[in-house]
Amino acid sequence: MTDNIIMEEISKTYLETIANGKGYFNSVARDYGTDMTIRRANYCSTKKRYLTIGKSVDLQIKAVSEKYVEGINDPTSTTIKYVLEAKNYNDLVTRANEGGICMPLYLCVVVLPDDKINWYSLNTNELIIRKCAFWYQVPDGASETTNSTSVTIHIPKSNVISESFYDDIFNTLS
Repeated sequence: MTDNIIMEEISKTYLETIANGKGYFNSVARDYGTDMTIRRANYCSTKKRYLTIGKSVDLQIKAVSEKYVEGINDPTSTTIKYVLEAKNYNDLVTRANEGGICMPLYLCVVVLPDDKINWYSLNTNELIIRKCAFWYQVPDGASETTNSTSVTIHIPKSNVISESFYDDIFNTLS
């Protein structure tokens, strides 16, 4: 596999591991503008089994080494800058402007170290995936870009994906 494919697979594992740890799961692994659909199953006491709830979110995942993310290692910067393909940005805008008809689409930028030897480490006690991930949603009322190649997006560093990420976004769904 190429390094880019390996980075993509590590990134999916990173985000899926965080979801699984909080009781969510990846229900779809196809790429039609999304890389994952995250859902949750809750225990139904009357049926005495778990049932999938009707809420879900789609994730578009971008794996990138830190040298391609401006501001990632600058402690004075409150945002990171990421260059996103115009078609992917327009997909985010289209989904955001559907007015809640469909499930929300989040961009997840997973930043891995520049040196691939540091992407992960493993021993008998732990598996460590390095570095971090950030989420992004286009602002309300955003318009598609007329750029044909790319758009630079500014992601607040406070949008780091933590253990509460999935709980937080599912709590906003009606």
